[in-house]
Amino acid sequence: MDVLTSIGAWATQQGVSWLLRNRGRIAALIGVLGVGAFLVGAGIGAIVSGGGSDEQARATCRAMGFTVPNAAGGAEGGYVPAPVDATPAIPEGGLVDGFGPVEDEQIAVAQAIVAAGAAAGVGTRGMVVGIAAALQESGLRQLDYGDRDSLGPLQQRPSQGWGTPEQVIDAGFAARAFFGGANSPHFDAARGAASPGGLLEVAGWEQMPVTVAAQKVQRSAFPNAYAKHEARATRIVAALTGGAPIRTLLPAASTGVGGGGAASLMTAEDYRASGFDIDGFCAANAANPGAVASGGQTIPAGAWTAPLASSITSEFGMRLHPIHGVWKLHEGTDFAAPVGTPLRAASDGVVKKVTWYGGGGLIVAVEHAGGVETWFLHLSQVLVVPGDAVMGGQVIALSGSSGTGTGPHFHLETHVGGLPVDPVPFMRERGVDLEARAS
Repeated sequence: MDVLTSIGAWATQQGVSWLLRNRGRIAALIGVLGVGAFLVGAGIGAIVSGGGSDEQARATCRAMGFTVPNAAGGAEGGYVPAPVDATPAIPEGGLVDGFGPVEDEQIAVAQAIVAAGAAAGVGTRGMVVGIAAALQESGLRQLDYGDRDSLGPLQQRPSQGWGTPEQVIDAGFAARAFFGGANSPHFDAARGAASPGGLLEVAGWEQMPVTVAAQKVQRSAFPNAYAKHEARATRIVAALTGGAPIRTLLPAASTGVGGGGAASLMTAEDYRASGFDIDGFCAANAANPGAVASGGQTIPAGAWTAPLASSITSEFGMRLHPIHGVWKLHEGTDFAAPVGTPLRAASDGVVKKVTWYGGGGLIVAVEHAGGVETWFLHLSQVLVVPGDAVMGGQVIALSGSSGTGTGPHFHLETHVGGLPVDPVPFMRERGVDLEARAS
């Protein structure tokens, strides 16, 4: 019995030790599974509309290495992802276009939102954002219930500082809080902005897709849901304003929810976090994706080569992160490389993804035979698109300094079976000496 007890204690100790050693990867795996489950359940779909929104999306695509023309395929309007669910039907037969015959409450709420939008100076587009948000949150009703303590037409939460329960149920109060700015009941004259922030506290909101702008204020668990209401919201605003476009009177605040300037606001990560399928937009609109520049010296099929000839500046392994100051695994090998250095595919393969990867910045991942992938990080430009077949030695990207780092360099990762391995011995086994210095 003592032997069994000892074995049990030893097994428990080993199990706890293994969990402690691998807690980082376990947490990451749980996070990935959670995000995957959310995306499967909620879906990703949004409609990019308006010239400014399309141009911001195209600019993001260019940062990701794609070239997207102003009118993809000769058709105006850009990419429209497949809808996650059926677009709600627009009611007819009421006294106001876009409403049914018994929707008096909805008309009153919409009128309050349009009036608040006019007072805030957000123009026609801002009014559409507000109406679309209220259509999703409450169906344009002054609800006295909601998720947790969410209340009113915009489901604002008293516990988050949006006002008392009585206040946020009132359509006029809720709408003024949604639009923010000097007309908001939460305007702080000392800061020159509302807190909680509304639409006018979101820098660059005028250039965002409606669903992204609404999400910046609402911070919903279903960020892509606002898009399906845009058509009806546009029709309602036109009906309540006489159909004439209303210009935006006030500039967006330079501080607040959005933070930063418009030029730096809409990164690929911003689009994804807001529910917009920026990867699908770029892939669907890429101009002549098969004709992008390649170059480089191809190598025999199945052979391997170094992506560049340069000295190693930081090796694979545990290290103190130079920016964050934490002890963590450096999952690749860094090489000295000025911005714009051509980088070659290490072997034949297929481009798995081109994306923005947090601190890694702009990246390209290539899938090779045998469950092997090579990842190029911190790029300035990618010359291929997902799905492209590449040959070993083909120039597929240019080095840069995107993401988090101390300066321009090239970061190479080699993944086997989904896990990073040291690129130096991995490539040495394939006849490539990464430690050779540039000539």
